[in-house]
Amino acid sequence: MEDKVFERIIANAIGIGTIRTLKELGLIDENISEKQAFKLYGEKQVKEWRHKRWIVGYPSGNTERALYYYKRSELETASRMLSMQNIIPASKINEIVSQSQGTNGETMGRKPNRRGPVLR
Repeated sequence: MEDKVFERIIANAIGIGTIRTLKELGLIDENISEKQAFKLYGEKQVKEWRHKRWIVGYPSGNTERALYYYKRSELETASRMLSMQNIIPASKINEIVSQSQGTNGETMGRKPNRRGPVLR
């Protein structure tokens, strides 16, 4: 791959690490309300990520303030994952996935997950 692609991948990883570090230092709050998430990342995007199960909406317990809250780290990771999909062409992703699978579709070196999706 080109150097610019690697630079963008590393920049995305640094962005995720920065959010995590700020959260662990207590400089930003990990939990944000649904309204804040919609404002920061866009309502359509947040709903799409929830549908894809990239993020989880946790009940807030206070319906007057917000029905759901989201974890900032999950939102930021989903945002960066989306930008990574835009960086790397789908053909290259498919090539990488096909190389990591054996001849019978099983993942090489690991047992496949047969439990299905994780429900939260």
